[in-house]
Amino acid sequence: MLDPEVSLFAQNTKDRLRYCTNGAEAPTEHHKTGKGEGNPPGTDPEVAYTVTMQKSAEKVRQAVSTASKSGGCS
Repeated sequence: MLDPEVSLFAQNTKDRLRYCTNGAEAPTEHHKTGKGEGNPPGTDPEVAYTVTMQKSAEKVRQAVSTASKSGGCS
């Protein structure tokens, strides 16, 4: 996980976690051939993730949405 950032909003009942990962360090394995496949040449291997959480009535934070964007870690 690279550059994690947490922000609270909605009177501290919601929070947002943003972080980046380097996809070059985790190649995808093709399910039929078993071969590891990296990112195509010329693509940005970093992926930005955003997870939004909300505090439940029991005061437990639960994920309510997730989003990702390739190359969004600048």
